Amino acid sequence: MRLSPLALRAATLLAEQNLSAALLAAQDCLQAEPDNAPMWNLLGVCAARLGQGELAGQCWQQALQLDVAVADAHYNLGCLYEERGEAALAEQHFWAELAADPQHQDSLYRLALRYQQDGRTQQEEACWRRLLHVQPDHVVALHDLLLLYQRQRRWLAAAELLQRALHLPLLTSAEAAALAAACLQQGMASAAMRLLEQYVPLEQADAHQASIWGLACSELRQAERAEAAWQQAVALQPQQPRYMQNLGYLLLAQGCWHEGWQAQEARLLRPPVELGLSTLASPRWQGESLAGQHLLVWLEQGLGDALQFCRYLPLLQAERLTVVCRPELKRLLHSMALACPVQFLPLTSLDMALPAHDCHVFSMSLPLLLQPDPAAVPPAGFSLQPAPSLPARQRKLRLALAWRGHARHPFDHHRSLPDVRLLEALLQLPHIEWLSLQLPVAADEQAWLGQWPQLLPGEAGLADLADTAGLLAQLDGLVTVDTALAHLAGCLGLPCWLLLSASHTDWRWGWEGEHTPWYPALRLYRQQQAGDWPELLARLAVDLAALD
Repeated sequence: MRLSPLALRAATLLAEQNLSAALLAAQDCLQAEPDNAPMWNLLGVCAARLGQGELAGQCWQQALQLDVAVADAHYNLGCLYEERGEAALAEQHFWAELAADPQHQDSLYRLALRYQQDGRTQQEEACWRRLLHVQPDHVVALHDLLLLYQRQRRWLAAAELLQRALHLPLLTSAEAAALAAACLQQGMASAAMRLLEQYVPLEQADAHQASIWGLACSELRQAERAEAAWQQAVALQPQQPRYMQNLGYLLLAQGCWHEGWQAQEARLLRPPVELGLSTLASPRWQGESLAGQHLLVWLEQGLGDALQFCRYLPLLQAERLTVVCRPELKRLLHSMALACPVQFLPLTSLDMALPAHDCHVFSMSLPLLLQPDPAAVPPAGFSLQPAPSLPARQRKLRLALAWRGHARHPFDHHRSLPDVRLLEALLQLPHIEWLSLQLPVAADEQAWLGQWPQLLPGEAGLADLADTAGLLAQLDGLVTVDTALAHLAGCLGLPCWLLLSASHTDWRWGWEGEHTPWYPALRLYRQQQAGDWPELLARLAVDLAALD
């Protein structure tokens, strides 16, 4: 449509960001052309940008009364209602804009973000996919959709989108950093590093970007560069304790025990609820004498972490201990020989009632206060209760087996075997009888496992880790991915072959070597290449075959 001189002047002034003059020109135009719906829309835009929201809304409503299909009026009203917090009305107008223009990118974008904020994942996915159909190289749509797929553990779909995103030209530093972080979650550290080196030089990185550098360098086993990146993140944003905490993980993985434990204390500056900890009113124990003191010990994080750090409990010379632990641990921990009376309290909630005590300590602080070097403190010992005996073995060796970790762990897709059929290399060994300790076993897994009579179910009837320990004590060893079972075997001194991914290897297992100072009984089997489980299992099968 050809514009009148008055309309052209108003549009030109708006394009030049001369908002006050554009508003006056639009008003002049509407005096001569009161039925000009696009000009009413333009006047609304000027008013909105000048902070006159009420006038803007009136203008857009007038534009729609004149022409229900006028471009952008519904979208603009949607933005106005969104700013006012009227989400339902905003959503209604965005969809009305799409009814007139099915390819309206900004409406799709706003709707996707709205659904993302509300947790409506199906609608969010539909809007991102529709937006990418209209604009295949939309960086935010690619990034946020692949993050949605990663949260849903749809790793193959996320990988496909990530490959598309990696071919986009001329990214901003923020876009490149966001995609690098997504690459790291996907286990694509080399791709992440290429993005960072091309678009986000470390010397120009902000704290968050430096932290992504630190993760990428850690994954690529570049210790000095990783430490420099984390130090930069800490220096740029010292009020963010997570950066110092991650520096601590790096130092611990390198065996720098004292420095690593010191850095780990930064975790306690984070909100306790983020760490699954309670806010305790008592003073924190700082290593002073515990003579005559009642000390409360809170075992942090998961079951494996608790088993790893409960080795320090016998070193505590207090008058009395109260230990807060996961319920599954209570009976097992109660069998430890400690130097003072102890009460084990099962954790039921973060605001649970606690007995009166003089001071408290969180378990990951114990190495710094007692003995930083794990090699100097033997694993916890337990007095096991009699366990139901197993059927007579039919083969020379009987080993336990677990191939998946906790599904909610952020890196479980790297730590767990992606396909139960990868176990064939182990199950076909003629001299080994296997006992499954996998919980749960998926239906499709069970269907495949049923063809292996040498694999017996061992999960039934295990109420807690005391039961599991009693069962393991009757076996010749354990093969497992990174789970709490590995820690339990290490405490029992049971031979354990621990299968480790090359991506996101946990700090406690270090970066190299077959042995760990935490548990002499463990032998670490590491992937040679990230994701190459077949090679690792073939290598383990050869070594287990030699035990015949």
